[in-house]
Formats: sequence, structure tokens, C-alpha cells
Amino acid sequence: MKKEIFISSIITIISLGIAFAAGFFTNQFINPPELELPVLSQAQDIIKTHAYYELPNDPALEYGMIYGMVDTLEDPYASFVEPIQHELSQDSFKGEFGGIGSEVTLNENNQIVLYPLPESPALEAGVAAGDILIGVDGVEITPEIDIHTVVSMIRGPEGENVTITVQRPPELTEFEFTIRRKIFQLPSVTWRVIEGQPDIGLIDINLIASSTTDEITKAVTELESQGVQFFILDLRGNGGGVLDGGIEIAKLFLEDGDVILYQQYKGAEEQVFTATKDGVFSELPIVILIDQYSASASEIIAGAIQAHDRAPLIGVPSFGKNTIQLVFTLDDLSSIHVTSAIWWLEGGSPETSFQLIPDIQAETEEPSPEEVIQLAIDYFLEQ
Repeated sequence: MKKEIFISSIITIISLGIAFAAGFFTNQFINPPELELPVLSQAQDIIKTHAYYELPNDPALEYGMIYGMVDTLEDPYASFVEPIQHELSQDSFKGEFGGIGSEVTLNENNQIVLYPLPESPALEAGVAAGDILIGVDGVEITPEIDIHTVVSMIRGPEGENVTITVQRPPELTEFEFTIRRKIFQLPSVTWRVIEGQPDIGLIDINLIASSTTDEITKAVTELESQGVQFFILDLRGNGGGVLDGGIEIAKLFLEDGDVILYQQYKGAEEQVFTATKDGVFSELPIVILIDQYSASASEIIAGAIQAHDRAPLIGVPSFGKNTIQLVFTLDDLSSIHVTSAIWWLEGGSPETSFQLIPDIQAETEEPSPEEVIQLAIDYFLEQ
């Protein structure tokens, strides 16, 4: 299955909401004007003075205020992201992180279970598949601790050590390992030759990260070395990611002068992004798979290619997200995501509704993965 080949810890970390809203640019500070909020100050003083029950520890009260403020916006993609989740999401869009190289999952008892990756520091140190994590650097890991917090504790700068304690089933014998962190790539692309079709390759693009363009290039090169001549770009389930990454991926497959997108920020002139030379894969035989979860930067790729009749889209209509979120990092490394601009494709406009309609549409609203891939195979066989 499509998502089963993507590391499950990354799936846990990257929630659907962050995938759709995740930023395309990161601003490292905000300098807002001073606001007069007398009623808020009055309410805060009353709660602090008269509330019988204990107030939440800092910064929970402040975060609650921010969540409420963001919720008042008429912006379906505005969000407030606390520091741990912000750090993890930024790692995924950078395409790498410093860690021990282990898949992190939850068992039925809400315990953290480790599955070391091949040739990882965790595996070399002696961590075994199925080990239950019970401590990180002397801090006890209980089922009540959020998995995002645990992952953040394990990660850290390359070359620094982290000490973990595990219990090994079935006897639950305890082991302690001190592991030196290493930089790991987070694959945003996987690929394979279609079974029974040795000249057709599938390139599955799970997320648009800074590294995705290079990963696609590597995928094409390796598949070609195996005799593949026709390529399926799979953007199903891809909620987007880095705007610049989407533009650069589209350039791989377009020709010099092709318009990729137009964008406009509030009160600013519209901008146009075009391919400035023929892409290295501008003549590569491709089709693109989309579904109702293909959104944002993945729609830029598919839409720009469709707009120039470069390749057909196959599947079901896309999500339809043509807005740009800026990500502002706050002083405590939490972040606010707000919609700041809109984009549109060649032939469109800021006023028109947006959704990609496949050139070859599946017969059902929620087709099986195999059904859509078969439509792509049939297209190539008919050429």
C-alpha cells in the first residue's frame, strides 16, 4: 500500500492538518504592533485572582489564548503549532534530521516501540525490533507522554549522544544503550518497477520537501538503469509541503517559457513563475496520479503539467487548495501559520474556484490504488 512504505513514525508526526497547511516560507520573527486588549487583561486578572482550581502551568494559559485568537480567523488553514510539533514538521520539510535511526510506533498499551532501521546507530548499538522504550536520558517514558514529545527527546544534533532504556519482550529484560546521533534523510519519494510491466516505473511522491527534486531525479535515473521507459508520478495522498519545492519539481517536466503559476499577496502585485529552460525530463513519458487528498504544492505540480498538455492526470478530482500559508516562528519556537496569498494556474484567475479534474477519471469516487495504477498502465499500453 502507498502509505505502508512510508516510515510510520513520519506519518504519526505529520498530521493531515499540518500537511495541508504546512508552510511554504518560514519567517523567523514577528514584530506586530501593540494591541489594546483591555477585556482580555481583565478576564485574565479575574481568573488569576478568583479561580478556585489551579491555573495550568506556563505556557498552557498563553497557548490557550493563542489557539482562541487563531480560531476567530475566517481562515481554514490558520493554525498554532506548539514547539515540539513545529520542530518535527520543519525536519520533515527539510528532508533530514539528527537521530538514532529507528521507527517509532505505539502498541495497544500506548507504549513506545522501537524498530531500528538497517545500518542505523540504534541497530549497531544493540536495539532490537520490538524493544519498548521506557527512558530517554534518565527521563521515564510513560504511556501518558505524547509520542511527539518522545521523538523530540530522541532527536538532537548530529554527533551528540542520547541514552535510552528499553524493555525487551517477552521477559521485559531492561537494557540501556548510549547512542551517537546521526543525520538521517527522510525519504519523500519511493519508487519501484511495476510488477509484470518491466518498462513502467512508479515514482511515489509522499511529501514536497526541499530534497524532493533530487530524490525524483535519483528515482528516474535508477529506474531507467533497470530498463524503465514510462513513468507514473503518484501524487495521491500528497497534501503538499514546500512551495518552492513544488515549483522546482514542475520545472523538471516543463519546457522553457512554460508558466508554472501566478501568485499574489494582499496588497501586492501578482507574480509569475515560469520555467527558464527545458526541464531535464521535459520529454520523459509520464502520467500523474491524483486523488481527493492531493493538495497545495502537489496540485501546483500536477496542475502546471496538465495546463501545458504535458501529461494526463489520472484518478479523481484533487482537494483544491490554492492558498499560501506563511509560517512565523515565535520566540519559544512555536509557530503561527496564516494564509497570506493565493495562487492560480495558466488560464485561471484569483476569483475562480480551484480543483484539478483528471483527464482520465476513475469510475468510482474512491477507487482502489490498484485500479488507478491499472488506468495508467492501460494509457501507456495504448500509446
